[in-house]
Amino acid sequence: MHSFSDLAAPPLYLELVPPLEAVTQIDHLFMFRDSGVLSRRGSGRFATDLFTLSITCDDSDGARVSLAEPRPCFTPRPRPFRGVVAGLRLSSRPQRLTDCKVLDMLALELGRVQTEEDDLPALVAVLDGLAKGLRFAAPPGAYSDRTERRKVRAETGVSRRRLAASRRFRQALGQLASQTLPLSDLALDAGYYDQSHLSAACRTFAGKPPGALRAQSATSRFGLSLQDARLKDRLRVVINE
Repeated sequence: MHSFSDLAAPPLYLELVPPLEAVTQIDHLFMFRDSGVLSRRGSGRFATDLFTLSITCDDSDGARVSLAEPRPCFTPRPRPFRGVVAGLRLSSRPQRLTDCKVLDMLALELGRVQTEEDDLPALVAVLDGLAKGLRFAAPPGAYSDRTERRKVRAETGVSRRRLAASRRFRQALGQLASQTLPLSDLALDAGYYDQSHLSAACRTFAGKPPGALRAQSATSRFGLSLQDARLKDRLRVVINE
């Protein structure tokens, strides 16, 4: 495997809707490839109400599998990221993870997209297999309101109100790429009182004002792989510069 200190393929972050066969607890698939460009000083990880099951390949030894809990706030990166990471974001903790063979296949495909833009469809196919193999203990809404609040706090360390606030921010974030919808209208559509309320949430959960996030979310170009109809029809977010 090549050194991740000098990625041959361009930086890219993308989110895709899950396959039709996936359970409702899977919100989206994602892939992030960077050589310190997108993750430069001042960037970080957005707040999220979702769990993140991922596998990371970088300059450290081997591939690392992790299941991260929801993040209540924007988290600055301690250093630029150089490598490739891909996985799933989930509305609840999975009861059982997939077998090691799928994770090994995912690590192999991550090594390929490090240098080859055209290998993205193969990576997404493995992510789809991972999504279809996950199992969860109970569907959403299976508990009483009090029990649900208690379970959310115990499982994530975050209150249900905080998770709801980050979910509302994520809804707004998904609409920011639209250059025609005024921010004031977008704020109301996402459930905010006004544009200033949206701006405060963006700074809390993403570390940036909504105008800066809109500029970053606008898709300026698509690589060859992203023209593939199997991917293009499922794309939700693309950031490539």
